[in-house]
Amino acid sequence: MTTGNASQGNHVIFIHPDGTSPATFAFARIVDQGPDGRLNWDKLEEARVYLGHMEDQLTGTSNAGAVTHATGVKIYAESFGLDRAVDANGNPIDLNPDPAIARYIDAPLTSLSGKENQTIMQEAVAAGKATALINSGVIAEPGTGAFAAQVGYEDVPAGVTGFDVFPRAQFAEITRQVVESGIDVILGGGLVNYLPVGTQPPAGASAYVQTAAQLDAISTSVSQRPTINLIERAEQLGYTVVYTKEQLQQVVANGNVTKVLGIFAAEDTFNDNVRTATGNLSGVEENLTATNSPSYVPSAPTVGEMLAAAQTIMERNPKFHTGSLTVLEEEGTDNFGNTNNAAGMLDAVRRTDEAIGVALEFANKYENTLIVTAADSEAGGLQIRDPLGPENVGTTNTNPSTVPATPPATGTQTLNFANPLDGQTGRASAPFMGAPADNGLVTNFGVTWAGTPDFAGNIVARFHGSSELLAELPTTVDNTDIYRVMYEALFPDVELSDRPVPQEAPAPTPTQSTGNVIFIHPDGHSPAMFGAARFASEGPDGRLNWDMMSHSGVYLGHLTDQLTGSSDGTGVVHAHGVKNSGDSYGFDAPIAEGGEAVISASGKRQSLMEEARDAGKAVAIINSGQMGEPGSGAFLADVDDRGNVEEIIRQFVEESDAQVIMGGGERWMLPAGEAGRFGGALGQTGVRTDGKNLIEIAQQRGYRVIYTREELATVQPGEKILGVFAWTDTYNSTNEENLERQGLPLYGQPGNPNPPTVAEMLQATLTSVSSDPDGFFVALEEEGTDNFSNSNNAAGAIEATLRADAAIGVAMDFVREVDPNTLVLTAADSEAGGLQVWQPTPFAQGFPSTPLTTQPTIGVNPNGVSAQNANNPLDGTTGRLIDGATGTDSTWTAFPSQPSLDGPMGNFGVAWAGTPDFPGNIVAKAYGLNADLLPSTLDNTFIYEIMYKTLFGEELPNQVLGTVENQTLTGTAENDLFIARRGVDPTSGNNVIAGLSGDDIIYGGDGNDVLRGDFNTSSAQIRQTGGDDIIYGGSGNDRIGGKSGNDQLFGEEGDDRIWGDSGDDLIHGGLGNDTLIGGAGRDTFALALGEGVDTIQGFRVGQDQLGLKGSLTFGQLSFTQNSRGTVISAGSEVLAVLSGQTSTLTVSNFVAIA
Repeated sequence: MTTGNASQGNHVIFIHPDGTSPATFAFARIVDQGPDGRLNWDKLEEARVYLGHMEDQLTGTSNAGAVTHATGVKIYAESFGLDRAVDANGNPIDLNPDPAIARYIDAPLTSLSGKENQTIMQEAVAAGKATALINSGVIAEPGTGAFAAQVGYEDVPAGVTGFDVFPRAQFAEITRQVVESGIDVILGGGLVNYLPVGTQPPAGASAYVQTAAQLDAISTSVSQRPTINLIERAEQLGYTVVYTKEQLQQVVANGNVTKVLGIFAAEDTFNDNVRTATGNLSGVEENLTATNSPSYVPSAPTVGEMLAAAQTIMERNPKFHTGSLTVLEEEGTDNFGNTNNAAGMLDAVRRTDEAIGVALEFANKYENTLIVTAADSEAGGLQIRDPLGPENVGTTNTNPSTVPATPPATGTQTLNFANPLDGQTGRASAPFMGAPADNGLVTNFGVTWAGTPDFAGNIVARFHGSSELLAELPTTVDNTDIYRVMYEALFPDVELSDRPVPQEAPAPTPTQSTGNVIFIHPDGHSPAMFGAARFASEGPDGRLNWDMMSHSGVYLGHLTDQLTGSSDGTGVVHAHGVKNSGDSYGFDAPIAEGGEAVISASGKRQSLMEEARDAGKAVAIINSGQMGEPGSGAFLADVDDRGNVEEIIRQFVEESDAQVIMGGGERWMLPAGEAGRFGGALGQTGVRTDGKNLIEIAQQRGYRVIYTREELATVQPGEKILGVFAWTDTYNSTNEENLERQGLPLYGQPGNPNPPTVAEMLQATLTSVSSDPDGFFVALEEEGTDNFSNSNNAAGAIEATLRADAAIGVAMDFVREVDPNTLVLTAADSEAGGLQVWQPTPFAQGFPSTPLTTQPTIGVNPNGVSAQNANNPLDGTTGRLIDGATGTDSTWTAFPSQPSLDGPMGNFGVAWAGTPDFPGNIVAKAYGLNADLLPSTLDNTFIYEIMYKTLFGEELPNQVLGTVENQTLTGTAENDLFIARRGVDPTSGNNVIAGLSGDDIIYGGDGNDVLRGDFNTSSAQIRQTGGDDIIYGGSGNDRIGGKSGNDQLFGEEGDDRIWGDSGDDLIHGGLGNDTLIGGAGRDTFALALGEGVDTIQGFRVGQDQLGLKGSLTFGQLSFTQNSRGTVISAGSEVLAVLSGQTSTLTVSNFVAIA
């Protein structure tokens, strides 16, 4: 950031996009920017997973979550700024005999700063700082109201019913306290909360309301309507009151105005409710469309416009030099999320991101600015479902249960909940369309939801500025940390205490610039999945190993043909560093369509692991599934179809030279008829049709084959190990009911009921590979997190997550205790199932610990017609409750949460958005060497980049990717990698590529290309500086010029013309009848069997050489002369003609080349 007008105090802007998650921001990014674009949210410097539990429940509420942000302390879920009195045993005193609706005795609340009933905003006002409060909803919404008001049960009027019995419903009293708070700029909605019943609205508000009757139709409740005119009260306090965007702009232009109250709607500035003559309608898309209602009030400013106005007004306030605090809430993201209105959510996220952009501009002007963004819960559990066709969106299968078929009572049937997708105007409407990706991809998609409630969810807090303060924040932040970092920025002389949760152990300082890599891929995982595992195993104040990793970033996983990462396509991205299609397992297109091996971001036709192996490093792959699963397998195998497991594992055993290979999959290692170690217990034999026994071949190649965790414990340093731990997978990935029916556990199968965990596999692997003096690279996949989640098996997903977390712990211990020169890196490729944790509190009684005989459900994606509203069945510890109508009697039992520091946290159920993989909410994490390189938003290709940097200490060349059209591509003065690759259409064009002056790598691909190592000119650049380039022509009849520098030039397929130009070049024509032309410098012309007849021009005996490739030797050659020059043959095959060359060639003119 640049320094602008310096001020003595610091500035804090807290933006609260209520209910949001990475998936909601991805929704806006994809539609407006395309998957390769970036929002303002993405540009914030730090991203941290946020934990939002309350004192008495797992999910943050809007009111109590805001109280925590405002005071820094955990509080009970229904608090609006006050605590509750307790009895002698420490239990809250509840005066209401109805257990569903508490009525507590109010007690003072002491903030983390030690002040009683004082929020950070109230302290900022008292300290003479400039202040602003902004909301797209009514100003009494807790995201803003809780910073300026405290209300309790004593403030609830007698005789009220329904929503009005809660403290948070006292909008009139909250609004009064906001008006009298002393805050300088107050902008939001809620005119109805400012005026007594029967009061005519001001003329300035006529753009959205004209009569007292209209306001009275909204509410006449004493909880909603004040007894005094709060607009008149504001004017008495010196506020200039405005009602529209235009009026706000006028006061901004008036340099004398420093106190402003803006009221921009009768209720919220968005329409999550529609008032009609016959009653109130929910703001679902169908109702907004039917009533011709926009998602937002047209005359109201956006929160971005409100923020720009507020900051400008505060800048001219004399108090500004002491610092400023702005609190902004976009409430539309929460309310549209709770109505499952995808179009409304999109609009709300756009407005949030606009406000973040305004904050970034302010921070660029004032470098002493801290920006913080955080939700308190996730509203609705939005997920994107792609790719879809142009037809109206349909449904997504959710939470399947396999039960006995009826009728007849034989066999099985799978019961699915058909979860309705949202399109542009709601259910069964046209799909959303993304803006183009960099490769031109445009994708249709729908939106699916887990339900209408708020969930503990996938919340990522973002921070920008004040690097010293942010360095003290943990990677996993508690909601109390939001207050703490803001307070210490505003009041820098104060240091507040942390919540006493487990603290991160920093990685030791590396002693080298390069080192080892341990890549752990818990496939399909999300913050919510780790949240469920944390609740079940440690409690909400506990911390998993994943939580303790030092750096984190939001991961974006789109591929060349879809928004959602696939296991195989993204496995290739992680292994090669370039995007490919969702079906790729190492090829850039199907082989039948001319597909070739993927070119890595390093410029090699090798995976990162293969490069590491060839550099002398020990390499290993580990999988809890069958070992060909692509999360680890794509690092060492290339096949046309991921289903060809026999070939994948053959490549591991016969070609990879990996030091350690571990996983399941004996079935694919044995020929038909052989049962091996595990097949007999299942009554099965191998499926190989090539007759190979890969177990025996592995032993012949020096591997010790092991089958059990006991044998795993005997692995020795440097030992080559093939660990085969299951016939297929080590787990049983199906729904809970099917497991129960078959009598199968989550992990373990007949023949090996207790296979090793991936953590145990990793521990043994590190024993083997860590002795390599050149270092090592391990890729580990816990596939159960993906497969159980695709089955919507909550118990299995939690168990798999804990197993992945244990492996992370092993890796982190290795960094701390053995070798600090090691990077531990985790990432998924997509989010499987869209898991969400839900508790019915505080709106209903919590789940009991005893079994239920009715299936709990939550509403999902209502469309305004009650008969068509859907109910999503929740998972318990044994899945769904299946009643006797299906032939199965069952009960439903909630998952128990471990207690927090404050006491019991109740039980929870699990909701799913569907069975597919989604782009989702993925957070990558890093620990150890180079962890600080992880950005706050990263593309899936960065996983390769950071691992490459760690292994080799080198920066990757700049990538310049071609498309299907004929293109002219030019590079930079840096090192560039050109790939004239296939785009959406498999037909490549005829390209002109010029690398300029760096050391470039150029792949021409298909077509008749002109490829130049340096400048885009036909000149040989004999006296000009150029790079040492590597050029591959690909197929087609190419023209290749090395230009200056010592180049390596490969024509590959086609009849190519290749000029070495200046420098000492290697020139290899490849397949076809090529013309190879030397130049200044000492050139080497390659000769090879079976590649065609090359014409070599400009060969100078004594200066240039002929390279003998492969098995070709000088003794095989014969030489004859004809009118064209010297003919070089091997037996009857003519290899090349040295044009015009009549000198006698001897062995000294030849050299062996690879």
